[in-house]
Amino acid sequence: MDQLIPGLADLVEGFRNCFHPRVFETFQALIAGWVVCVGPRTISEVWQATGLAAKRHHDTAYAVFHSARWEWDDLGIILATLILTHLVPGGVVWVAVDDTLCHKRGAKVAFGGIFLDAVLSSKKHKTFRFGLNWVVLGVAVPLPWRADRYFCLPVLWRLYRKKGRPGHRPRPASAAELARKLAEAHPERTFWLVGDSAYINESVLRDRPANLQVIGPLHWKAALYDRPSPRGPKQRGASRKKGDRLPNPRAMIEDAATYPAELLTIDFPKGPRELRVQTIRDVLWYKGAKTDPVMVVLVRDPSGQWRDEALVATDPTASAAFVILGYCRRWSVELAFFDGKQFLGLHDPQVRSEQSVERAHPMAWFIGSLTILWYCVEGHAGSHVERERPWYDRKATPTFTDMLGALRLQMWESKIYGESGEEPPSPEIIRRLIHTLAAVA
Repeated sequence: MDQLIPGLADLVEGFRNCFHPRVFETFQALIAGWVVCVGPRTISEVWQATGLAAKRHHDTAYAVFHSARWEWDDLGIILATLILTHLVPGGVVWVAVDDTLCHKRGAKVAFGGIFLDAVLSSKKHKTFRFGLNWVVLGVAVPLPWRADRYFCLPVLWRLYRKKGRPGHRPRPASAAELARKLAEAHPERTFWLVGDSAYINESVLRDRPANLQVIGPLHWKAALYDRPSPRGPKQRGASRKKGDRLPNPRAMIEDAATYPAELLTIDFPKGPRELRVQTIRDVLWYKGAKTDPVMVVLVRDPSGQWRDEALVATDPTASAAFVILGYCRRWSVELAFFDGKQFLGLHDPQVRSEQSVERAHPMAWFIGSLTILWYCVEGHAGSHVERERPWYDRKATPTFTDMLGALRLQMWESKIYGESGEEPPSPEIIRRLIHTLAAVA
């Protein structure tokens, strides 16, 4: 599969200036091979799937990752621009951040280490595995065909280096760098960043660009303060940075007399739900945001099915419903991690050197975001995979696998029948397709 179909090629063309012309040709082939590869996505298997293995040595593919001159950040900003242009042409841009573990083996794998595997762990049992830890930032968007959920399209990422290694930075600092890079690349847009409790702290909240706001969970024992009173005419010394201490969020949610609660009907993607909400505006969370005022939203489900939530937002003028619905987009990045690992081979590249490790594994996220973008722009109007699965009669479609399957199908249709879709297939193409489907390894 050494060519891209026109709709996908038009999107990939935007990345041409990030590469040397010859490297870009190979990169295009690798994208096609990554999409149609039916086995593990090692570099050699992907190169085999391109159909170029008999003509060019597989070192050509490895060289793209270990020695060619290009940067993921450049591609990420262009990818984000394409996503905003086609999927979020106006309004607020929601971005989600989190970290995930990429499983690896081998003591000589660059940046490898022992990390908590959140997928295999629970509150009572912690599982640790050797691998690579990635901090990932993605644009969370609703799609017109799936009103019941959000899709996260990863655009920027950083490989975490453990303490004591060169280049070590805490994960929240890496997340802040990625969010600022994206916000500064689009100063005319307003970005809202959502993350879990590990990313809602001073690293992310302080020194933000003016067009970047943050929503996330607040610790139930967080120290909150009133804003300081105006300076008196005869007051000596420095002005106060914070006012009187307020009750912590746990005490606030139980004190509905001092902090009035209201019942709000929130229209979640999967249906409306009535929640008890308390909104406290213009307070100071000095540890996290210093003297910048924030708003606190306390949420309780009267039916008792959902746990209580304490959320903090850096814009005190936002509505409670906006904050609650915005925070719901955080889970979309977890689904992006699942798709990248299960269907695009995040763990598969067998590379060890520093540059190869930093470049090869994120191809899974890049291809995933490109697939969703292609499907929304053009792919939804083309052929889709037909599978007889009567037990999926209530399946909500399209899923990510439907989009990836449609891309694979349309690429094979173009290869077999030509761009017109009416050319008779050559015996060589049919033979190659049959052997591709039959190959075990």
